[in-house]
Order: sequence, then structure tokens, then C-alpha cells
Amino acid sequence: MPAATRSASAPRTPASVTMDERWQRILRIMDEAFEDYLSRMAVLRKRVVGDVSRKLSDSAVLNARRGGQPLPEERPPSAARHPRPKRRRPRG
Repeated sequence: MPAATRSASAPRTPASVTMDERWQRILRIMDEAFEDYLSRMAVLRKRVVGDVSRKLSDSAVLNARRGGQPLPEERPPSAARHPRPKRRRPRG
């Protein structure tokens, strides 16, 4: 076994313990930030769903047929053909 390899049972130095504590603190901060992000996204999702459902219900009231008027007929599909792009001659 090379001398440079540290075994799992080697005593930990105060510097490595301090570094581990710093990493643990960083990971806790990241976890808290992610939990905050998720909770804010849930609140935003509720607001968006509420706004969309409100707008849909408002538009349904505004677009309701009045006095039994029939709905306008559907527009037939367009018979116009779109022009094909011109083919380029190969160089050569």
C-alpha cells in the first residue's frame, strides 16, 4: 500500500474537521434555499392556476350566447396552397 494513501481509520486532523463542518453548513444552506424555492413555486403555481381559472370563467360569461343566437359557422379550411421553395441548382 502506498504511503500517500490515507486509510479510513486514520485520525482526522482539526483542519479536516473544520472543512467538513464548513461543507455541512454549505449543504444546510443549499437545502434551505431549495426548500424555500419549492414553497415559493407552489405559491406561484396556486396563483397562476387561480388567475387562469378566473379568466376562463370570466371569458365564458362574456362569450356566452345571448338570446339563443346560434354560434357562427366554422370557417372552412383554406384552399390556397403555399408555394414550395425554389430548388437551388447544385454547384459544381
